[in-house]
Amino acid sequence: MDTAAVTDQREMKRKKSLRWSMVRRLVFGWFLPLFLMICVVIFLMTKNVLKQVEQTIQSSVEKTVEIMKIQLKDCETASKNASYMAVISKNYWQYFGEKDRTEFRDSVEEFLRQQYAYDDNCRTAELVVLNEPGSCYYALNESNGGSYQDIRFFQTKAREKILEVAETLDTGTTLVGIDGKIYMVRNLVTSKFVPYAVLALELNQDSLMKSYEGIWGYADVALYWNGELLVPGLKEHAEHPEHQYDYIVRALGKRDALYEYKSGNYSHAYRRIKTYGGTMVLLVSLDNHVTYSEMAAMQYFFVILFLFMIPLVVQMMRFFHKKVTVPLRELMAAANAVRRGNLGIQVVNEEDNEEFYHMKESFNHMSTQLKNQFDKIYLEEIALRDAKIMALQSQINPHFLNNTLEAINWEARLNGNQKVSGMIEALSTMLEATMNRKEEQFHSMAEEMAYADAYLYITAQRFGNKFSCTKQIDERLLHVQVPRLIIQPIVENAVEHGMDIATQGRLEIRLFEREDGYLCVEVEDNGHLTAEDRKRIDRILAQDGELSGENHVSLGIRNVDQRLKMIYGPDCGLYINGSKERNTVSTILLKMDVPSEQ
Repeated sequence: MDTAAVTDQREMKRKKSLRWSMVRRLVFGWFLPLFLMICVVIFLMTKNVLKQVEQTIQSSVEKTVEIMKIQLKDCETASKNASYMAVISKNYWQYFGEKDRTEFRDSVEEFLRQQYAYDDNCRTAELVVLNEPGSCYYALNESNGGSYQDIRFFQTKAREKILEVAETLDTGTTLVGIDGKIYMVRNLVTSKFVPYAVLALELNQDSLMKSYEGIWGYADVALYWNGELLVPGLKEHAEHPEHQYDYIVRALGKRDALYEYKSGNYSHAYRRIKTYGGTMVLLVSLDNHVTYSEMAAMQYFFVILFLFMIPLVVQMMRFFHKKVTVPLRELMAAANAVRRGNLGIQVVNEEDNEEFYHMKESFNHMSTQLKNQFDKIYLEEIALRDAKIMALQSQINPHFLNNTLEAINWEARLNGNQKVSGMIEALSTMLEATMNRKEEQFHSMAEEMAYADAYLYITAQRFGNKFSCTKQIDERLLHVQVPRLIIQPIVENAVEHGMDIATQGRLEIRLFEREDGYLCVEVEDNGHLTAEDRKRIDRILAQDGELSGENHVSLGIRNVDQRLKMIYGPDCGLYINGSKERNTVSTILLKMDVPSEQ
C-alpha cells in the first residue's frame, strides 16, 4: 500500500460520521438539557412537597399529642377523685374500726365502678390497701375490653412494681409500664399525708392512641415510657431499627419533635414528651403511598413526558438516517468503487428530495463520462503496446538458424544416423514458435517449455558430453498462460555467454510458485558473473540503455524483460544475479494470472 493511500486512510479515520455528529448534537443540545431540566424541576417540586408534607405531619402529630395529654389529664383528674371524694378514706377508717371487711370491699368496689367502669380511657381500676399488701379491690370497664385476665396480670406481675414506685411517689401521679400495659398510679393519703392505699388505673391504649389515626397517612404508632416499649405498633415493624428506642433518641438529639422521610414504604415522625416525672417517646409510622401520592403522580407525569420524548428522538434519527445518511452512504460506496477502478458504476436514484436526486444524477453522469474517456485512452494505449510487442518479437535474429543448419549438415555428413531426424524436429518446433502463425500472444507454460526443450536438444547435439541440463519443474504450473518466447532467449544467453562450454557447461531450469504468489522461472548456469558482466547486464536491461555493438542474444534478453514489464507491470521482468555457488542465475518473474487488459 503506497504512502498516499495510507495518508487517505488516516484522514478518513479522523473524519467524523455525519450521522453520529447529528446524534451527538441532538443528545447534548436538546435531549440531555431537557432531561436535566426535568430532573431539576422534579427535584425542586419534590423538595417543596417534602417540606409541605413535613410541616403538615408535624402539625398533625403536635395536635394529636395535645389530645393525648388532655386524655391523660382526664385520667389524672379521675384518679384524684378517689382522694377528694373521701369515700374510700371514710370506709377505710370504718373498716379498721369495725373490722367489717366485706362491707369495705363492697363500698370501695362500688365507688371504683362508679368512677372508672364507664371511663373510655380506663380498662381496669385496682386499689391496694397498704396494711393488706395481698389485697386487691378492682373494677372492670367491660365496654373497652377490661377483663379478669387484666386483674390476674395485675396481681401476678404488676402489683409489686407498682407498690415499689408508689413508695417514692408521695402525693404525685406517675405512669408505669409493665409488659405493654400502661398504669396511672397515685397514693391515697391520710390528713397527715401518710399513704394508706395505692390506686392503679390501667389505661386503655386504644383510646389513647385513637386520635393518631387522624394523622394524614397514619400507618401505626409505637409508644415508649422511660425507654420501655408500651405500644409496639404493627408486628411487622417490630424488628425495624426505626422502632428501637436508642435509634429514636439519637435521631431526636436535643429536639423534641422530628420528621424523618424514608424512601421505602414508610416515613416516621418522632415526638418526645416529658410528663409525670418521666419521658414518653412516640413514633408514628406514615404510609408514603398516601402522604406522597401527589409527588408520585408528579414524578409519573414527568417520566411519561420523558418517555414520550424518546419516540420523537427516534423518529428524527430515522428520518435523518433514511433521508441523509443512506443516500450519502450509497454515494460514498459508489465513489470508493470508482476509486478501486470500477468505472461507470451507477447508483439507484429514487430520492424524493431535490438535493440528493440532483447529486445522484450528477454522479451517474460523471461516472459514465469517466468510463467512456478511460475506455478511449485505454484502447489507444493497448494498440500502441501491441505494436511495440510485435516490433520486439520481430527483432528475434534468425542467426541461430545458421548454426543449427550447420550442425545438422555436419551430423548428416559424418554419421548418417537418426540424430538428424531429431534435430530437424527440434528445429521445426523452434521455427513454429518464431513464426507464430496463429498470432497468439500467450500460450501455456507447457508449450513454452517445449520450445526451450527443442533448443536444449539441439544444443546437446551440438556439444555432446560437454553440455548437461537438469530440470526441477512443478507440473501443477504447466497450465499457466505465459507470453510466448520468454524462456528460450534466456537459455540461449546462458549457453552462449554464461557457461564455459569448452570445458563443461551445466545448466539447471527450475519452475515454481513463490510464497508471495509470483510465478518464477530460474535458469542457472555454471558461468561466473564478473563485475564487467554485471555492468554489461545492467546496461542491457536498462530502459534506455545503449545497445550498439550488442549481438542478437543480448537483444533477446532485453526484449524479454521489456515485454514482461509492459504486460505485468514494473514488479515483473528479468533479473540476472550471482548465486552462493558463484553461478549465474537468470530469474524470470511474472504473475500467475493473465492481465485482464489483455
